[in-house]
Amino acid sequence: PLRELIQDRLTGCWNDNPLQDLREKFIAALQYIAAVPRQQALMQILYHKCEFHNGMISEQAIREKMGFHHQSLLEVLQRCMDKKLISGSLDLDVILIILHGSFSGIVKNWLMNPTSYDLYKQAPALVDNVLKMLSPDGSVRQLMPNEQQAEEA
Repeated sequence: PLRELIQDRLTGCWNDNPLQDLREKFIAALQYIAAVPRQQALMQILYHKCEFHNGMISEQAIREKMGFHHQSLLEVLQRCMDKKLISGSLDLDVILIILHGSFSGIVKNWLMNPTSYDLYKQAPALVDNVLKMLSPDGSVRQLMPNEQQAEEA
């Protein structure tokens, strides 16, 4: 799975902030897909097979290969909620549907037209904007490293 392939790209310094850890994993996954032609080819095959063959791979199986494991994401989101990093009023099952749809859509759209935008460079902005909907106040300040927050203050 992709989550195993990106492990060496993660800093792992966000143990106290599961939302920042999730952000870093999403960015690393998108950047890995953008930077590694073999991963792009695999994603093309998976999505192509999913859409055009009777022996279809389920969207869930593709998500698993991308690292979007339902139960582990649910647990991370619950930890974020417990730490008040995301709104306590969110329905996490609905949020998982939205996250899956957002990131699957980002990858599918980019694979269909890789020159339409630079997925590698735009990964942080894409992830921040998707995660923004989780914030109690609609901001992503808690996602920014502390030194960046200080610069903006």
